[in-house]
Amino acid sequence: MPGDDAVEFKGRGGAAFRQADPHKHIHDLYLGDTSRMRDLHDTPMAEIVEVLAELGKRLSLDDNPLMQESFALALKAGGLAEPILRGVYDALPRMFEPEAMTKLVDKTIGLAYIDGWVPSGGEYDCVSIRAVGTRQLHITAGNVPVVAAMTLARAGLTKSDILIKSPSNDPLTANAIARTLIEIAPDHPITKHIAVAYWKGGDEYMDSQIIRTGRIDKITAWGGMSSVKHIQKFLTPGIDLTALNPKYSMSMIGRETFDSEAAMDEAAVGLATMAGFYNQTACANTRIVYVESDTGEDSIQKVVELGRKMVAAYATLPPLLSVPFPVPNRELDAEMEAVALEDDFYHVEGDTLTGGFVVSKFNDRVEFFDKLNNRVVNFVPVDDLNDVIKWCDDTTQTVGLYPEARRAGLRDTFALAGIQRLVSLQGGDPMTVYANSHHMPPGSPHDGIEPMRRSVRWVVDMQPAHAQIDAAALEVAAE
Repeated sequence: MPGDDAVEFKGRGGAAFRQADPHKHIHDLYLGDTSRMRDLHDTPMAEIVEVLAELGKRLSLDDNPLMQESFALALKAGGLAEPILRGVYDALPRMFEPEAMTKLVDKTIGLAYIDGWVPSGGEYDCVSIRAVGTRQLHITAGNVPVVAAMTLARAGLTKSDILIKSPSNDPLTANAIARTLIEIAPDHPITKHIAVAYWKGGDEYMDSQIIRTGRIDKITAWGGMSSVKHIQKFLTPGIDLTALNPKYSMSMIGRETFDSEAAMDEAAVGLATMAGFYNQTACANTRIVYVESDTGEDSIQKVVELGRKMVAAYATLPPLLSVPFPVPNRELDAEMEAVALEDDFYHVEGDTLTGGFVVSKFNDRVEFFDKLNNRVVNFVPVDDLNDVIKWCDDTTQTVGLYPEARRAGLRDTFALAGIQRLVSLQGGDPMTVYANSHHMPPGSPHDGIEPMRRSVRWVVDMQPAHAQIDAAALEVAAE
């Protein structure tokens, strides 16, 4: 806690917070000696789940002063409006439900493998495998505070020692969760193997002291490309980096959508939901909509009408998903105003307060596609939805699709192109669309990988074989 050596840091949005000087506590933040992980290594997973479940019960914003403090700071430092942020915080306790956590471990790692050595069986019964926890540094993102809760839960569920570097736009959520854990289980191995701190991004002294093979085994970095490149300067053999790089998401609209007013209305609600939830701050938010359409005047007018229906649907989104913005995005407004002057190439409507759209009148996205925010999307006509694969790679996270009839003919092609999630825009109701796009079983891949499986070390124990080994067969196998 901040004391005589406290320093003040600036969060985003003008918020400020104080904490102990991280430079003076570097050696308190990492574990170092791996033998000190034995207590957590020997703790049964059932006990870990029980402690984490009790933690989840204590994270209610209504009666936890620590969570209330972190919420107040996240509201000032982050980019989420109060009703949206409150909805996110209200969901945090559900992330620690025991049944879901147990399924998460069993699907991604295997309960037997995290709790003990598992013989391979048959003629390989002399070979056993175990998943072992590691020493980890997590450089978390703050756009949505669920990342903090997810990181702490995964630490316990992989029996790992973790150091969380909090983000400037969510400085206290991980801190508050960790301090709540201290209150309920101060001497438990999980508690002893969690450290949380903040230091400025790019602080080479902090990073050079922590990112060493004798101190850290694995790094999970949620930051932008600049922070990932900074971390890569310190990587050496023996340190594994999982880079959850910034992702971009989009939607695709088939030409069948324009066959009826009802279909256009349903697609518009789906687009408004996928573009608008969390006020377009998440990686999964749609920012570009590729529409199967020619570029003739009548066809472009239909795309414009779809855009108008989408903006109108923003008003139907519940406040816990999306609200109008209190201040405009000046940079994006300037971009929209500039392309609006090129009316032979673009059609522009709306603004960065209530939402808007830019329709390209040719088969390409706007140059500022990476700046699209504030519930503003770019509609791009394409001759065939299969043409969209040229804009897809491993940075393409979530793809919304309408109508559902097109799914079977597209999903394999787009899976090969690099997308990580294909969701439906149908439903006609914002909460239905949102639920369908987030309802995934425990242990589902995240950004195309299985982070928990990568967080552990897989160790093979080979005892002497009980049966006679055929040397000739081994020689053939070696060749």
